[in-house]
Amino acid sequence: MTRFLLLAAALGSPAPCAAPAADEPPARVPRAVLDLALEPVPPNTAPGKQYTAAELDYAMVIGIDRTPKGRLWAAWVAGGDSEKGLFVAASSDDDGATWTEPRLVIDPKDAPTGLARRALVGNFWTDPTGRLWLFYDQSMGYFDGRAGVWAVTCDDPDAERPVWSAPRRIWHGATLNKPTVLKDGDWLLPVSLWTRNKIGPAALREEFRDLDDLRMANVLASPDKGKTWERRGGVKVPDSDFDEHTVVELSDGRLWMLARTTRGLAESFSSDKGATWTEAKSSALKHTNSRVFLRKLASGKLLLVKHGKIDERTPKRSHLTAFLSDDDGKTWKGGLVIDEREGVSYPDGFQAPDGSISVIYDHNRAKDREILLTRFTEDDVLAGKFASPRARARVMVHKALGVNRSQQAAADAKQDRTTVIYDGKKPNSMVCDTTLRELPDGSWALFFLAGGDKEPSPENYTAVSRSTDGGKTWSEAKPLDVGFPREGNTIGQGPTEVLVVGKRTTLFFSTHAKHWSAQWRSWVMHSDDSGRTWTRPEPLPGRLKDRTFVRPHLVARDGRILLPFQHYVGPDADKEKPPLDRAFTNPRLGVLISGDGGKTWTEHGNVKLTDDDRYFGWAEPTIAEAADGRIVMLIRADKLGGVLYAAESKDGGKTWPDLAVKTDIPNPGSKATLFQLDKDAVALLHNPNPAHRSPLALWVSFDGMKTWPYRRVLVPESSDGPKGRINYPDGFVSADRQWLHFAYDDNRHRAVFYSAKLPTQPQPPKPKDDPPLVPPPVSTGPGVSYSDGVGAADGTVHLVYDFERTNAKQILMATFTEALSAAGKPAADKARLRVVVNQATGERKGN
Repeated sequence: MTRFLLLAAALGSPAPCAAPAADEPPARVPRAVLDLALEPVPPNTAPGKQYTAAELDYAMVIGIDRTPKGRLWAAWVAGGDSEKGLFVAASSDDDGATWTEPRLVIDPKDAPTGLARRALVGNFWTDPTGRLWLFYDQSMGYFDGRAGVWAVTCDDPDAERPVWSAPRRIWHGATLNKPTVLKDGDWLLPVSLWTRNKIGPAALREEFRDLDDLRMANVLASPDKGKTWERRGGVKVPDSDFDEHTVVELSDGRLWMLARTTRGLAESFSSDKGATWTEAKSSALKHTNSRVFLRKLASGKLLLVKHGKIDERTPKRSHLTAFLSDDDGKTWKGGLVIDEREGVSYPDGFQAPDGSISVIYDHNRAKDREILLTRFTEDDVLAGKFASPRARARVMVHKALGVNRSQQAAADAKQDRTTVIYDGKKPNSMVCDTTLRELPDGSWALFFLAGGDKEPSPENYTAVSRSTDGGKTWSEAKPLDVGFPREGNTIGQGPTEVLVVGKRTTLFFSTHAKHWSAQWRSWVMHSDDSGRTWTRPEPLPGRLKDRTFVRPHLVARDGRILLPFQHYVGPDADKEKPPLDRAFTNPRLGVLISGDGGKTWTEHGNVKLTDDDRYFGWAEPTIAEAADGRIVMLIRADKLGGVLYAAESKDGGKTWPDLAVKTDIPNPGSKATLFQLDKDAVALLHNPNPAHRSPLALWVSFDGMKTWPYRRVLVPESSDGPKGRINYPDGFVSADRQWLHFAYDDNRHRAVFYSAKLPTQPQPPKPKDDPPLVPPPVSTGPGVSYSDGVGAADGTVHLVYDFERTNAKQILMATFTEALSAAGKPAADKARLRVVVNQATGERKGN
């Protein structure tokens, strides 16, 4: 869901290059922005390919549960344990052997100001009525000091197309562990309101101090099966680190809470159903700083999954181990090592009706990026080994395979380079409309508006600087004679676009009599010798000869050239007047299209930003082409909400909607520029800030401008300081698609060249040949050897092998199909792994 907030109007100006008014002193985040976290984010039940394993780059477990009919639902966090976090959920209909791609997503949209909004903490839970709950939190930034627990429910989670309720907010804070159903029927939900040291970014540090008394491990109670929830009590945990507390009811009716701390685990008890709690103290259970899973089983025993032995604090998150207690946690038995590797964490699970226990956890969230499932029984825990017929270990639920865009952006930034081309000095310091192009002779040329100290001005002219060494050095900027006298109606001059096709360079420029509101006309002229000589200027075709800016062109895949334009028609009341006598309002957007290399042009589109015909604002349209043929136009929209607007043509630019629509891309009222990289890959240079022209950022979309997963700041602020402005980037993409070469003006007096490294683009999957029949990882780890097998008539393969001959002393069998072997994981009803054929129990004698 995309939401917009009219809270900081993009600052308009009487000229396209004029800068907004000086910044106000830094202010706290407006309450309207903070309260975006109070707006519901309905689950996306038809997530696009950007949420598939091939695209995601992070995996942190949230939770898992089983529905009444046996479907498993699991959720995890993608995007990062950060302000970029989002929920994805998948299901399994074969007891966890195989899993769908994510089929439910909670992905809150950021604020128009650019402040992130994320979902990071929650869990799945099947309540006693069979209804499935998904709890999740929402916060602005990483943590805004308040956050909030939300829930959606599904009455028939086993349906082919499950229907989810509207989200409802339960309370502040976040919940990571499942509710506990008390003996009296009350439901108890553990909710943490994090401590203030978790608040970020810095702009949020002073928010919600009125909630400070509630920053603790809270419990919420529902006496009516989830219809209502109220805070019942809580306890402040010393050295708290997110709390992540879990609660069980003991046999004597007391509640036992375990909470995460920087020192390990703290515990507290309640004798009044959670209303009051004993002072939280360090638990006898030693633990590293991480989540544990504590649950009461059907047998009445307690199950605990933690790192290491009961009395061990492991130095890292390793050795996830399951234990049982039959005396309310006083003593613990068994010790089944679920996964001994480093980087395993955040266990959660459930017990099935047959008594088996399933636990989900993550493995190296940002590196291996795996969500894994294990299944065992109480007997397995007590025996300390996977011995039961249905026991499974390390079943892959999800493995994120996408490129880590944050890491890639950091690496790309190290390869960027930049040079100052021109630094103007008063009284002729002006730099605006920087347009960098590679000319037919291989040289690079920067065309820009120069002259005077402001724009528009009768002193403005077009200047050119050249580089013959790939932007390392630049010639002195010199005026370009565009064929008009610097007097009268053409005294003010400036470039708007440069088109290079084959051996021809075409300059689009405009002239005026002292100001754009006076005799503004637009022209085109050509050069066939890389700008050394030029043809006589000619007016733009039709109505576009008056009050029109042409902006950066697009060469479509079919070879046509599209030039976006902004044209001012004036109010309806002035339509009988000559164009230059009308009020200077009512911008219209469209494209000029040429199918003959720029010899002739046709005009298409008449898009409005608003129905107000007295509206004035600079529009600066920029266009790109999606793989499906859409031409997408992004539009500057001064004073219309601090975001870019958009219009789309579905027939290659021939027809356009009458009215543009808002996007969620922040913009302060400044030129943004799109660059075509590949069929669906598009780069965007812009100021992602609704109130100020800084920073300058590079965003990249790989799905036709639907999402922008690659984002990095190129220039944090002007060289003149935070009040300076970074304006009007424009340039070209290198032939090898590795670099974006462009220029921008730094605070209207400095022309700066910048070469930005572009990200690696996702590669489409290669066609699959018939894979060789390779046995899947039926068992991993040391002690597996001596396999032998046979193929059955029905196509299944039976493989027998031994495991730890002198320790576990097991003969195991795996059954799978050719499809299973090719996929590397169970994919058929007959698939079975680690079936115990023989378990030797006697003492070893001799050799």
